[in-house]
Amino acid sequence: MSANKESILKKLADAVINFDEAAAMAAVNEAISGQVDPVEAITRGLTAGIKEVGDKFGRGEIPLPFLMLAAQVMEKAMNELLKYVPEDKRPEPLGVMVLGTVEGDIHNLGTNIVTAVFTAAGFKVYNIGVDQPVENFIKKAEEVNADIIGASALMSNTLQQQKFLGEALKKRGLRDKYIYMVGGGAFPGEEWCRECGADDYATDVMIALEKAKNLIAERKKRKAKK
Repeated sequence: MSANKESILKKLADAVINFDEAAAMAAVNEAISGQVDPVEAITRGLTAGIKEVGDKFGRGEIPLPFLMLAAQVMEKAMNELLKYVPEDKRPEPLGVMVLGTVEGDIHNLGTNIVTAVFTAAGFKVYNIGVDQPVENFIKKAEEVNADIIGASALMSNTLQQQKFLGEALKKRGLRDKYIYMVGGGAFPGEEWCRECGADDYATDVMIALEKAKNLIAERKKRKAKK
């Protein structure tokens, strides 16, 4: 690797680590003018930076807002770099996720955090927003060929919607097609996860990310054996 390319990759990583959007975009321009492979700039520059930020968050060294800032910086820089990558050369996402807040619930902070962090970690996330009926989750998942459906409920009186979604997937013969994850501030835990027919649950974004990665990996192994 040339010293110049190494320097640019480090600038990209450092910009994410320092939540510095201006530095990130300057490094992106430098990567483009210096003919650094944009895929490598994403995977070895930006991704290396967000991984370090995620590790720091996991160790309790930085608060959640900083993790979100870093994820937003990465997403903006990555979107700019992707303009220079043909569709067929773009890095495969870790997985495709449809995410939303259930019907009757208008809280979006949790889903916005998940969207930012999962996107930065390499997932393609379709956030369908708040107050979403069961049908909209399924329709979008079918449309984008999702791997994961994520349903958030922040109020105890909207939790039931998570169960309705699990039942609707089962009724339509789609339950095994998707990984179904639930979470949110009102979430009561393992027992409710089983009751609403979900594969797993989380109320912490980094735990959710690890669980999603593991579920995707298990799914790929099962498909490979068939």
